Amino acid sequence: MAENITLYELNNMLSIVVGNAFQKQYKVAAEISELRVNSSGHCYMELVEKDDQGNTVAKARANIWAATFRKLQPFFEYSTGITLKAGIKILITVKVSFDPLYHYSLTVWDIDPAYTIGDMAMRRTQILNRLSEEGVINDNKSLTLSAIPQKIAVISSATAAGFGDFCNQIENNSQGYVFYPILFKALMQGEQSAESIIAALNRIYDNANMFDCVVIIRGGGATSELNCFDDYELALNITQFPLPVIVGIGHERDTTVLDYVAYKSVKTPTAVAEFLISSIVSSDGYINELSGEIIDRIKNLLNDAKLKLSTIENKAPALITNKLEREKGLLSQRQSRVVMELQRKVSNERIKVATSFATLKSNFQRSIEREENRITNIATNIDLLSPDKILKRGYSISVKDGYPIKSVTEVKENDNIKVIFTDGEIDAVVKNL
Repeated sequence: MAENITLYELNNMLSIVVGNAFQKQYKVAAEISELRVNSSGHCYMELVEKDDQGNTVAKARANIWAATFRKLQPFFEYSTGITLKAGIKILITVKVSFDPLYHYSLTVWDIDPAYTIGDMAMRRTQILNRLSEEGVINDNKSLTLSAIPQKIAVISSATAAGFGDFCNQIENNSQGYVFYPILFKALMQGEQSAESIIAALNRIYDNANMFDCVVIIRGGGATSELNCFDDYELALNITQFPLPVIVGIGHERDTTVLDYVAYKSVKTPTAVAEFLISSIVSSDGYINELSGEIIDRIKNLLNDAKLKLSTIENKAPALITNKLEREKGLLSQRQSRVVMELQRKVSNERIKVATSFATLKSNFQRSIEREENRITNIATNIDLLSPDKILKRGYSISVKDGYPIKSVTEVKENDNIKVIFTDGEIDAVVKNL
């Protein structure tokens, strides 16, 4: 039969059981999913463990009391160079407890910075291995930087000291080279920085033909602020970018994934400016060498040309005389051929004219005969159709008002008409229509 107890009694029993069962301290590896410090200086964390697919398989609350936290936090951050915050993995020494009110929790007594440093290095190695397996890790390095990289897309925070150092260096270079930097603003630290830098790269990509290269720079700061540069998506974007990417993020002793995948990696923004300036200096030296070679070759060509010209000048009189004689002979031959050709054409034209005249005369006579016959036929037809001839054959012509009547419809009863015969005419009145 079940025993009736209160919730507090049940939780208190669990607290005693847990206390007896877990009297030792344990080293636990976990990822911080949440972290907050209250006004009293106590640190409260939520710890999680994830499987290989990133699914959370365990959770626990952990507390670092203020006195302990004041010692652990600076030691951890000094040793690792990163801030104790959500998203990092830690190895902690804990004591397990069960409070009747707050339930199961872990009290943290120590944090091992070596574990976190190793995890960060492992994460960086995993990203580099993945890029290598995908065959893209050296894609940006294989691009060719313009011999005169003056048009520069700069990704940086507008207020960063490193950006100011970079601009000052390229604008006041001792060689007097002119550069055209355009700033594409981005967050250079914090959880959103990788996404912000990718967005800036996308804006540059839309106008990639305007630039010679991309520069990603930031000034100094805490090592923890470099975490954003150990990001797979950001590194992949740089490997696939169509312009050379030069990185100078302001740390002498730290190396990020971006340093491995960019076209060129230097330590500081000022070093980036010096690299660009030295690139043009090298190009200038090469151009000067080429200019010297070109000048020497031109001088040699001019000397050769002068020698050939001198030889031609010596041979020119004889060559001109021979050429004139040959041309005179050719001209005489051409004149003879022209005269003969003209005579032949004149003779042919005379024959054509005589033939045409005879043909024309014959055609003209036949035309006259045809016209004479046609006129005779017309005259005969006119004679046969004359009124006198018609009247002599027994016909008569009826006239009304001086006009011949061609139809019955042109007269009516009692009209006076005139009838004309071959031997005279009579007046008549129309009856019985």
